[in-house]
This record gives sequence, structure tokens and C-alpha cells, in this order.
Amino acid sequence: MRQTAVTGSPGFISIAVSDANRSAAFYEQYLGAVRDTFDFGPGAVAFVGWPTLAVNSARRPGQPGPSPETTTIQLWWRASDAQALYEKVVAAGIRILLEPFDGPFGRTFAMADPDGYRITIYEKDQPLFWPP
Repeated sequence: MRQTAVTGSPGFISIAVSDANRSAAFYEQYLGAVRDTFDFGPGAVAFVGWPTLAVNSARRPGQPGPSPETTTIQLWWRASDAQALYEKVVAAGIRILLEPFDGPFGRTFAMADPDGYRITIYEKDQPLFWPP
């Protein structure tokens, strides 16, 4: 039997949103995402990077979206200064789900994207010495 190689992590993540352009603007403005220049058609935006993240308008307006308290999908973004980003999103009225704290991944907090997906912001990829 022929062996099939599979990568150890996803190569492409796409989330269903109600308005791809609104969500894309959020990911660009607050998370530094950079749009791919390829035209994926109306209602879809992909960002460069690995793994590739995309948003698509697969969910119809008015259809219930995910609840940040119960969704099983959580996206994590590393930031060089989580506290500064926290202050920026609070000033913009972004919904905060978890106030900043210092933990094994450095300064960490969580917010909701425009459709209610939970976005966790952290500063360190690997907690080398935890607890301190």
C-alpha cells in the first residue's frame, strides 16, 4: 500500500463569516493580516502567511454565528506587545472576553472578532519556565 504524507499542521484555515470584507478589515487593522492579492471571488478573502487564513461569507446574514463562550474554534495570535494591542482594541470598542493577565504565554487576553470567534492574543510561543 502506498504511504501518504500529511503535514503536521493545517495548511489552510477558512472561517465562515457573515461579511468577508468587514471581517477582513478587522483582521488587517487589529491583527496585522495581509490580504493575498489573488481574487478568490466575491465573499472570500485570504491572507498571506502559514498556515493561510481565509474568511468567507458562507454564513448568511441573520443566521446565528458562533458564541465566543461556546465556540470550539479558537484562533491565537502572537503580539510583541499584547497590552498595547489590548488598549487599542478597547478604545475601538472591540468586545473583550478575557482581561489581560500574565501567564505561561506572557501577557495574554482574548477578544471577539466581528462574528464572535474567540481571538486570543499572547506574547510568547513557548513557556520555558512556568510557573515563574
